[in-house]
Amino acid sequence: MENNIPNKTLKKFARIASEAMIDDPVYVRTCKNVKTRKKMLYHVTLLRLYASRKADRIYIDEEERGLMVLRYSRNDYTVGEFLKCPNWPMLFVLRPYVVKLFDIIGRFDNKGIFDDKTYCIVPIFVAKEHQRKGVAANLIKRGLEDMRARGCKIGLETQNPANLSFYEKVGFTQVGHDYYEDLDMHTYYMVIE
Repeated sequence: MENNIPNKTLKKFARIASEAMIDDPVYVRTCKNVKTRKKMLYHVTLLRLYASRKADRIYIDEEERGLMVLRYSRNDYTVGEFLKCPNWPMLFVLRPYVVKLFDIIGRFDNKGIFDDKTYCIVPIFVAKEHQRKGVAANLIKRGLEDMRARGCKIGLETQNPANLSFYEKVGFTQVGHDYYEDLDMHTYYMVIE
């Protein structure tokens, strides 16, 4: 687990995320233009990683092919955390997309799903050229070992049904499901103990 991560490394991972998560249903719904979506993903991920460096548990693959953030389930991101990130002005440049993204994300309410002994994956991603090589599974395994030692478990929510089989394969169990008709989007809540 690492939290003293230099800004240069955070930027590297934000670039990786902008490629790895480009087809995630939430981001596709937020912005149809792939080039703009990639730019938005980079900046939003950088904001989240910068905030996570102070408050969360960050796991990086030894070869820097992937990253996972575990955030305490009762801890929401705050505007103040984002404003501490040097690239926060990009929120204003990308305002229409960021507002739409936060509106969509704000609808997903996991408060009744995860208990106070749960840390949630927010996010996990692997460089496209290294996907399907066990990188994400190893990050989850490391996080799970750490959480078990603390008497905690790991939860997640995904809007991508294609991810369900992977998460089940590494040991997650689905504990909830929501459907948002106006977005035509599902959210699947999963836990591994």
